[in-house]
Amino acid sequence: MRVHADGVTPAPRALLISQFRLRPDFHVELDRPVFVGAGDRLSFEQGTLVVTGPTGRQRFRAARESHWICR
Repeated sequence: MRVHADGVTPAPRALLISQFRLRPDFHVELDRPVFVGAGDRLSFEQGTLVVTGPTGRQRFRAARESHWICR
């Protein structure tokens, strides 16, 4: 499933995320999985995934590893 971590696009449904691709050539693995509710917005800032809920409350989850994918 494609999830946009642009800070604007809401998650289409509830998700449990442990890894994701920020861009087609950049992969991120989190320290621990994070629950994202439907309507939450995601952004990736300075090595941290930021989950912003509909009320504006933010939760932070550090990345364990991130790397460029060479093709």
